[in-house]
Amino acid sequence: MSRYLLSSSKELLSSLRDKRLSFFLDFDGTLSPIAARPQDARLSQDMKDLLKSLAVAFPAAIVSGRSLRDLESHAGLPCLAYAGNHGLEIDSPDFSMLFDAGPEIRHELSSLSRSLSELSRRFPGSILEDKGLSLSLHYRLLDMALFNEFEKGFSEITSGALDSGKVYLAKSKMAFEIKANVAWDKGRAVLWMLERPRFSGTTPIYIGDDETDMDAYRALGPKGISVHVGHAIEEARYHLLAQTEVKVSLEMILNSSQAERVSR
Repeated sequence: MSRYLLSSSKELLSSLRDKRLSFFLDFDGTLSPIAARPQDARLSQDMKDLLKSLAVAFPAAIVSGRSLRDLESHAGLPCLAYAGNHGLEIDSPDFSMLFDAGPEIRHELSSLSRSLSELSRRFPGSILEDKGLSLSLHYRLLDMALFNEFEKGFSEITSGALDSGKVYLAKSKMAFEIKANVAWDKGRAVLWMLERPRFSGTTPIYIGDDETDMDAYRALGPKGISVHVGHAIEEARYHLLAQTEVKVSLEMILNSSQAERVSR
């Protein structure tokens, strides 16, 4: 079971001493509080300033289920690397990658998008995000008295596509997430990035809060430091209790690293 990071800070900082670090950070629920509507999520100015300082000292990336274009627009920091769509789209100052899911999967997702858009219009408070290589149908603002009917409609629309094996339904917070059924996820994306310029040879620190971040925790294993925001879990080495503690933790690691460099 993971240990509470802020009570284990001495142990963590000791384990990081003399290591070249890199950072992989989820966006919603990690760097930014979860918003009722995805388009309303914002990075605070304090967090932006911290990320700029972090990127000067270490290779750093934001890894998110958001589309690459949406992610870059919300973060607005060209000094970072970005992995959107759960790692299917990657862009950085040094490299880029677009995973080829194939025309059949793209066609399936496009067809589902049209049908789910109609469902969303029928149920005010639900919001469809079409991210090209994945779809997220959010229901955080839906009247929960309508949820059973809404879920039934979703199942009727998606059952054929899910049975086809071209896409699959992933767990997410207050959303139905339809993803391309390909051998790629946040974990594989992070491992791929760790072989690229700047990130190669570093000890990765991954901080996330969602089910999809579990793939990264498992992929890194003992080679990296995984931190889960929300509660203790088996997959991560450490956990935080709230999104507000992410900034505190990043500042702690950054300040310790800077102090170590000065003392050399």
